[in-house]
Amino acid sequence: MENFFYQRLKRASFAALLEENKIEEALLEYEKYRKNIKNLLKSFKYLNKRKIIKQELEASSKFLCNKLLPIANKLFGEKSYNLALKCYDIIFKTDPFNQENLRKYINTLEKVEQNDLCLELASKLINIEESAENYKILSSAYASNKKYHKAIELYEKYVEYDGRLMDGVDYNLIGCHYYNCYTKSSSNIEDMKKSLEYFQEALKFEPDSKIYIKNTMLSASKLKDYDTERALWRKCFKLGYCDEDDKFAYSAFCLRNGDIKTWGKYYNARFTKQKPAVYPKISKPVWNGEDISDKILLIHSEQGFGDNFLMWGYAPRVVKLAKKVIWVARENTDTLLNQNNFGIEVIPNNKADLDKIEFDVSLPCMSLPIVLNLDKSNISVGGGYIKAPLNRVEKYKQEYFNTDKFKVGFGFMGISSNSKRDIPFDKLLMLDKLKDVELYCFTKGIADKKFDAFKNNKVNNIAKYFKDFADTAAAIENVDIVVSSDNCILNLAGAMGKKTIGVYNYDYEFRWFDLTGEDCGWYTSVKPIVNNKDNDWGLTMKLAIDEVNKYRQMK
Repeated sequence: MENFFYQRLKRASFAALLEENKIEEALLEYEKYRKNIKNLLKSFKYLNKRKIIKQELEASSKFLCNKLLPIANKLFGEKSYNLALKCYDIIFKTDPFNQENLRKYINTLEKVEQNDLCLELASKLINIEESAENYKILSSAYASNKKYHKAIELYEKYVEYDGRLMDGVDYNLIGCHYYNCYTKSSSNIEDMKKSLEYFQEALKFEPDSKIYIKNTMLSASKLKDYDTERALWRKCFKLGYCDEDDKFAYSAFCLRNGDIKTWGKYYNARFTKQKPAVYPKISKPVWNGEDISDKILLIHSEQGFGDNFLMWGYAPRVVKLAKKVIWVARENTDTLLNQNNFGIEVIPNNKADLDKIEFDVSLPCMSLPIVLNLDKSNISVGGGYIKAPLNRVEKYKQEYFNTDKFKVGFGFMGISSNSKRDIPFDKLLMLDKLKDVELYCFTKGIADKKFDAFKNNKVNNIAKYFKDFADTAAAIENVDIVVSSDNCILNLAGAMGKKTIGVYNYDYEFRWFDLTGEDCGWYTSVKPIVNNKDNDWGLTMKLAIDEVNKYRQMK
């Protein structure tokens, strides 16, 4: 037992280290002490000696928890979550059935985004005791693991168990869970309807709550319930709730509803919101639509390639207004735009030194419809204002398009971070149902082997030969029709006036302000087809195929 005595003395070592605030060293010392004591426990066979050692373990555990718990709580309050976690870990090991400490452990794990561990521990917690508080914690753990329907079920149990009526906080939280169900997992429109219903209930408790108003607007927007959203926007502005992010969101709402003027009033918030649109600092003044007949105007590209092809549609109008126009274009577009420059000097942005270029006023390209004072009746750019270089068109025709078959080009992915715009490959395969056609992939970065899945029609993975957008345009010129998701291929084909079937997700990008007619609002040659609900591409692709066949018969 002498060795046991010496091991017991080591209890003082970690106690002293804790007093000196050497927390990590104390925890290591305690782990060594506990391991040694447990090894001694295994070595003794006599019950009375084993009982003494077990009493030591219990005493040391109680001592440590009493000392360590206030330290862990203090560290948590100071947001030192990693060190707090080490403390709570030891506390849990020594006393795994203490509910209060276990809740704190779960809370700390949540702060360091160990969501799977939160769920496991929360499940242990509910096994220890079924209580309102424990159901609430378990519901939160399921939500953190993106299992929102289960989170809703457990939160409802929490409310029932507590025996009280739901308040605004409860309705808002369940509304958030239903919103996340729709946007992050189910894409079931009924979940979004439930979300709006719960947010509206929350508003009954606090009609002027900023968070409840904004959450309700989000759900209304997803459901395209613009009347509800419009009323809440009015309330937001009246109560002074609108920051720069809100102003940008409001501009999107206005454009979606065809209010071009108000969109223009707030759209500059794209540069001042929390995550602003990327744009260089330009020292010269911004053109606001005043007379610039004696000035040099510099228009600078912004956002995606497709946006730049779209805005180039205003080149014939704007070139008449300034003494000279310089356009700083996205890289790999300058060769193509120089073929269609309307008297504009085109400089690629990777070669543009703004300090050395002579100009008087500047403009981000996406602001062109605003400064030109356009409305819904004249905002369309039409099509056919970009033409592919004839020599490249002929080269591509001879090398890749020398067939009498009906030729269909397609683009199904963009470089945008918003993958919800992309057509899933298994739905793209529906193009293989077309009879006696030749298919051409305009999406770059796709391996040839991927198209082995097509059995009836040959797919030419032509995008691998594109060096710039002049090549892309030459390929587009050689097909009979284009089918594309929302990406630069759709925009370039529309700018060229090529017959195009645009395939859009239900929750499409707000700048496609009107997809209800025979064209997409911006381009006259793009026929839009929109999913009935988010990510439901099957019916949409079937309709796209029907449109291809219809156009083929007409041609």
